[in-house]
Amino acid sequence: MTTANDIQTPLNSSLVSSRRGLLRGAAALTAVAALGQASRAWAADKDTIRIGYISPRTGPFSPFAEADDFILEQVRKTLADGLVIGGKKYKVEILARDDQSSPDRQSNLAAELINKENIDLMLAQVAIGPNASQQCELNGVPCLSTVGPWQAWMFPLKGEPTKGFKSVFHFFWGLEDIADVYLDIWQGVPSNKVIGSAFSNDVPGNAMGDMKLGMPAAFAKAGYKIVDIGRFPVGADDFSSYIQAFKKDNVEIVTGLFNPPEWASFVKQSAQMGFRPKAATVAKALLFPGGVAALGPRADGMSTEIWWTPAYPFKSSLTGQTARQFADAYTAATKREWTQPMGVVHALFETGIQALKASGDPKDPVKVANALRVMKHDTIIGKLDFTSSGIKNVSKMRVVGGQWRILNGAKPELFITNNKTAPEIPVQRKFELLSIA
Repeated sequence: MTTANDIQTPLNSSLVSSRRGLLRGAAALTAVAALGQASRAWAADKDTIRIGYISPRTGPFSPFAEADDFILEQVRKTLADGLVIGGKKYKVEILARDDQSSPDRQSNLAAELINKENIDLMLAQVAIGPNASQQCELNGVPCLSTVGPWQAWMFPLKGEPTKGFKSVFHFFWGLEDIADVYLDIWQGVPSNKVIGSAFSNDVPGNAMGDMKLGMPAAFAKAGYKIVDIGRFPVGADDFSSYIQAFKKDNVEIVTGLFNPPEWASFVKQSAQMGFRPKAATVAKALLFPGGVAALGPRADGMSTEIWWTPAYPFKSSLTGQTARQFADAYTAATKREWTQPMGVVHALFETGIQALKASGDPKDPVKVANALRVMKHDTIIGKLDFTSSGIKNVSKMRVVGGQWRILNGAKPELFITNNKTAPEIPVQRKFELLSIA
């Protein structure tokens, strides 16, 4: 299990010291803010707290914001009577914006919320890049973000894990945490310890799949042989060269970062070419139920990291709901299946609102930022603690290993199978080898 003291492991230290290579193509994130901190005027209405929230409601990253309407409705209902902070009662407004999965639009929306809407706190999803955080740091506005590895948040902002930032904070897992989860899954697989590695040719794929700085480095250190023939282009639909290489080297475990359509192509072609690994543990493609269901019976036994599920033994500090009650309420209201990111987004609001309450003065940006800096808070995804990760301004979140199963011909279900990285989250089923590949 990765702990605060593990921050100096070879994987981490390499990532920290070589972040330029990890973040190729991220230079666009360093654009100068349109208006600086000195020009910012705080909200004229001293009795109203204004919270900005930016997420990808549309565009390719929209599945991460699929539950936004439901979450926002719950949060607004909970805050309908306002917040009493420091003996004073405040109304609360949440200004939600869609960045359309565009980093530039995210940056522009953040500047607008800061300089025109005079928000007191920014909350943001930053899977496409930390542009909202960048604007907040430049303007001295407290910001809390999530849905992106901490490395892909900190290093584009030119931050240092030992120094951190003045106004912006982040919670999520790191690449080292996912490597630990995958190794936990594979320790029970009777294999020849030969891994086939296939990662997409984009910022997250290059970061996660780098042979020296990314997850394969941790796998190699653990005694696995890595077969890697390079990155595949985003949107690829022909993986025959990878499959041929994996067959040639007798690969028994496959890992990588795929979009759902890419993984569907890989799985179909593997079956056609007679490639049958014992385990397939991949990121992103197995995150959402829809992408898994599209694989049909071949999805049975595929494994991945878990951000959150209704089986987590935690409650919301806002609504009092258990993880299961939260998921069931979502399904009842929307007729859709729960998704892993919805727990994380709910925790974003839990923690942001707790910081406002703990500040003693939600209209003072320094006090709100300082409240986040020392925040320890129990949420629906578990405890978030910004004081113990070993990374300034960052809290690690719990992440465990899981496996998709298709039982008795029913729809795919995700079960927690490995919890060495977070023992407080109970295992639901024993991990089993792929039934169909």
